[in-house]
Amino acid sequence: MLKAIETENVIKNIIREITRECASRGVNISDNCAAYMIKLMVLNPEHGFISDRPLVRDDVQRLVDVCVQKLSEEHSVPLATIQMQVYFDTNFAPRQDIINENRANIKLRTAPLIKEIIETNTKTKEDLDKLYRKMVVTTIMSSGLGNPTQLGVLREAAGKYHDRLAKYYLLTYLFTGFQKAALSSVFPQTELSQFMSMSRKDKEQQIVELTQITTGIRLFNRDCQKGGEGIEDLPNLLQKAVVATQSSLESQLQKLLARVSILTTAVENCIRYPAEPEKQATCETDDEEEESGVGTEGDEGDVEEEVSVEVTKRQTQMVLDGLATSRQLEVYLRKLVLEVDISRQVLSELLEKLKARLSNIHDTVRFRTAIPTVQVYPQFIDLSETWSSLQDEMVLLSNINNMAWNLHKFLQVLEYIDEDTLKHMIGDATILTDEERLKATTGLKIESSEMKTEVVYPAQVTDFDKIPLQYLGFCAWSIIEGHGALIPGNPNMGVCRWNGNYYAFSSPAAAAEFGRHPDKYVLAVTDLMQKKPELISLLQLQEQVSAGDYGKRKFIEIELWLFCRLPVMKPEPVIKRDSAIQTELHPIPSYIDPTYRWNEWDLKREAIKLANIVKSRTKSVQTLRSWHKLSIGLQVKPLKSQGVQTVRDSSSNVPTLQNFIYGLRGRRDDKQFVMTLTRPVHE
Repeated sequence: MLKAIETENVIKNIIREITRECASRGVNISDNCAAYMIKLMVLNPEHGFISDRPLVRDDVQRLVDVCVQKLSEEHSVPLATIQMQVYFDTNFAPRQDIINENRANIKLRTAPLIKEIIETNTKTKEDLDKLYRKMVVTTIMSSGLGNPTQLGVLREAAGKYHDRLAKYYLLTYLFTGFQKAALSSVFPQTELSQFMSMSRKDKEQQIVELTQITTGIRLFNRDCQKGGEGIEDLPNLLQKAVVATQSSLESQLQKLLARVSILTTAVENCIRYPAEPEKQATCETDDEEEESGVGTEGDEGDVEEEVSVEVTKRQTQMVLDGLATSRQLEVYLRKLVLEVDISRQVLSELLEKLKARLSNIHDTVRFRTAIPTVQVYPQFIDLSETWSSLQDEMVLLSNINNMAWNLHKFLQVLEYIDEDTLKHMIGDATILTDEERLKATTGLKIESSEMKTEVVYPAQVTDFDKIPLQYLGFCAWSIIEGHGALIPGNPNMGVCRWNGNYYAFSSPAAAAEFGRHPDKYVLAVTDLMQKKPELISLLQLQEQVSAGDYGKRKFIEIELWLFCRLPVMKPEPVIKRDSAIQTELHPIPSYIDPTYRWNEWDLKREAIKLANIVKSRTKSVQTLRSWHKLSIGLQVKPLKSQGVQTVRDSSSNVPTLQNFIYGLRGRRDDKQFVMTLTRPVHE
């Protein structure tokens, strides 16, 4: 864990250093672009960053210098392609993600007001009036219908107070204009006291429901031409926006395809195909030569009198890079066109749903002055949700237009391609579009003899058009032989299957050459991506590049494969909201410790007692009669009362009288005493 944190900190420091160095040179780049450039520069073995030795300060400085030099190049076509890829991958997101982000931003803007409304605890009339006005502004801001600073919008959203019957019935305010408007009929101001007594969650739910109902009412008033101030004609605007966006994208795409046709013809004319050994290469690709004069050879090798144009290696490479940039923009524009087609279909469904809902509401309220809320409130809520979906489509179209405008800026670098160089590279060749190039090879067929690969023909597969082609359908042989030349392949001639992948080719001769040595060309493409990293995203080779031998090696203790993923994805928006929680008063049952002592003297006495016990010695003795102390349990029978009767009566005599006369002898006088010795009867 600590190592991962340290690695991330090192990478962040490198990115910060690159952005600072570029800023000092007058080049402003984003952190995503710097991180992406680090990953691409690491892939190139010429820079020497792939090694098993630990990272040192010189390696980091060299990495920063290489990235800064690449990002600071003027009129660099590959750099424009990389910046285009970073911009598109950062800003292009699924439809639902853009919608969620927009709605989260709306909630973020209204969150302070909603928080004040929920947390307000006032009882005075003046404070209640302020609270009600805040609720009106909140409903307007959440719905996006008009400017809350305009008086007419506020009057329509708030209106006058009707009476308590408005809680149960919608009155004729639907047709009376601004005097009796939405919120006061749905939620009278007198209901604020009841609103204040609700819980926080119920208050939030109440505000959401009020916003949806009042939005539906205002939209219905607008359809009745009795209100709707500040509400734009969104259906009409969306229809025009879809048409304008699609027309603009198609116009940009047509101009781009015309430029692509010129560049493709120029590049294709430079490639020497196996079936044409006598054809002279028009483009100079030898690294040792800086420039070469290329002219038209006559018979016996004589040079024509007309002076030829000198084509430098840099100009030739700029044409190749310009073709890659144009093809990359073509891919992105086609994605945007597809998004516009989806928006057009969704818009058609939403407009039909909106029309049907308004028609149902008209049928419900026609010729009636009072309508139960259970019948009309759900319809207003559904109308509000449909309108919110229309607003989402407007946000999506705006995002598409912004991306198309910003993507077009990356083509400005193509203006530095020399037109004379293009004309000389094209020569007498006919400029063909992709469709015309396919027609030119119609009827040809790849022969599978002497080929290691398996050839799959359209007639052999049911869903031949759905076969995923490698390198985005470009000719695999031309990419290697043309040093990155992107020549469209023709799958109708057949595709070669090798290791589970399918490859298309521009000619049968190119397919035959690839089929003899498929591993050689596949590995060569992977090596070419190291020197031309701008083609990785275009040809969708992220997985192959990451799984390559150099991708498995250790990069100077820095795991850029985890930090700088291909492509750079747009971070999800962080949604914040307030939350409250309430716990029980005593979640743990109370417990009284019987040994607790609050008096410190008691604790001291206990300590002294324990200290004395520690010093004492305990002895035990067992005697012969120790077993007498055993506890024994006995079970006895309870006493029973019993009487006995005899058949014989008996009696006893009274005691015999016995007297003793004291003083008969030995006395000088004549006095005697009588003592009774008879025992009592009861004895």
